[in-house]
Amino acid sequence: MVDMERKKSMIDSIIIHCSDSDLDEFDNIEAVRQWHLDRGWSDIGYHFYIDSKGKMELGRPIEKAGAHCAGHNLRSIGICISGRKRFYSEQYRALLFLLKDLMRRYKLKRSDVYPHNYFNSNKSCPNFSIETIWSYEHEK
Repeated sequence: MVDMERKKSMIDSIIIHCSDSDLDEFDNIEAVRQWHLDRGWSDIGYHFYIDSKGKMELGRPIEKAGAHCAGHNLRSIGICISGRKRFYSEQYRALLFLLKDLMRRYKLKRSDVYPHNYFNSNKSCPNFSIETIWSYEHEK
């Protein structure tokens, strides 16, 4: 698989994922990167990864198309948070902070942020409502 270079102006959406794994198994970006490399990918498929403590880590360079949502990789930014069914407020806060920064940088709106299952109804990912993220916006 060849990494596709892209321009900032190409990015028109952000897609939210979860690792759909137990925390002890994939609670760090290097474990997910290795899992993706073992599948024959050139790197981790996501551009950002947020662990269970809310630590944000860079994944695939944002200048390269992701490998996280078939048919939408070239024009989107992929963000994955660690976990399957249980997520922590630190993760939601970090995700909100990251989303606001990316939305500002790429001139995107809330309506440009999607859950993975919006594009693939066979998936439950990210296993939480996108509205949950926005609810942290009014936190003190």
